[in-house]
Amino acid sequence: MWDRFANSYIVEWDQWKDRVTRGTQPSLPFTSIQFLIIANVFYLGLTFVLHRYMHTRNAFACKSFKKILLVYNFTCVLAAGYVAVGIIYVMRTYPYRFVCNPTVDPGSKDDPGYSSLMAHFFYVFYAQKFWEFLDTWFFLLRKSFRQVTFLHVFHHCSINIVVGLILPFEFNGDMYLPILLNAIVHVLMYSHYLVSALGLSTPWKPYLTSMQLLQFITIATQSTMSLSTGDTCGSPFFGKALMVAYMASMLLLFGNFFLHAYILKKPATKFGSGVVKRIEPLQVTRTHSGRATLDASGNGRVELPSAFAGGEIHYQVTPIGMPMPNLHVSREPKDEDCSFGLSGGIAGNSVSWTVTMVVTLLGSEPKPPPPSCCGQENAQDPQKKVQ
Repeated sequence: MWDRFANSYIVEWDQWKDRVTRGTQPSLPFTSIQFLIIANVFYLGLTFVLHRYMHTRNAFACKSFKKILLVYNFTCVLAAGYVAVGIIYVMRTYPYRFVCNPTVDPGSKDDPGYSSLMAHFFYVFYAQKFWEFLDTWFFLLRKSFRQVTFLHVFHHCSINIVVGLILPFEFNGDMYLPILLNAIVHVLMYSHYLVSALGLSTPWKPYLTSMQLLQFITIATQSTMSLSTGDTCGSPFFGKALMVAYMASMLLLFGNFFLHAYILKKPATKFGSGVVKRIEPLQVTRTHSGRATLDASGNGRVELPSAFAGGEIHYQVTPIGMPMPNLHVSREPKDEDCSFGLSGGIAGNSVSWTVTMVVTLLGSEPKPPPPSCCGQENAQDPQKKVQ
């Protein structure tokens, strides 16, 4: 198996040299193995350094940083959309089959006219994978360490390797399907981050993980069919084998995340979580209200049902008749005494009160925004993920 894989790669390199000599090899800079190694070593190194550094620093959460995230997400939507629309445009003119599409040399006698254009879209997709390294570094600058998991890092530093190894040899063939599907998913994913940062909802958010799994299954099906058909179908053997192995790893990791987040309803503790946004907490509330008359010292005691003991309680206290600027909750309920105290009021006056207890059934409660590293401005985190 390994010998066949290696021989296939060597044969493809010989054909690459021939295309370069004939002038039919499209320009695809920065796809060498040396560049892939350097780029990913840099990514992993900077990720490690930022991870250690931000453990001792405050998070970036100011308005200026939020604007940077908005621009970043917008560029990702544009780039992925450009690739998806471009490939669909070519497919409307030159229909592609699901599998066994040959790679055609640009400018050759077999070129139907779309080869160079498809190679361009493939390369834009490849280049965007390096731009998306910023995902990880932005998470770390916001101290969102829970997002930078094994799955997140593995996905970011492996997809560029897989695409980079195949792209010089297959630049307009069966790779159209993995690139098209991934570009569409990324349009939806980064659109969700962008729209959420603007305070709007996205109806497709709950389906993002399912769409990612569906794209992996579809790509794995294509590669497996091509692999079983033989060397004359679609990608070179090493490319098909590489895609099958990579899709298997993605299905394992994303499937593990999906299982824990949506089936077992608990976070994965070993690997797999963190590329997409964690499940939102499911909370229920219990409310109790009434009126109390303050004693001669301006104090009061309010009895609550026993169900309110030990929970997270929120209070709303309203003075009746006149302002009481010093009125406050002086004591909270305890297990042995399910009542709370009021102090600082005016003797003999009445107070209206409402008590709400919040119970979290699923997920974890949101944490308060961290202090900002970039000034006193505070802004809500616009991009708590999808990776």
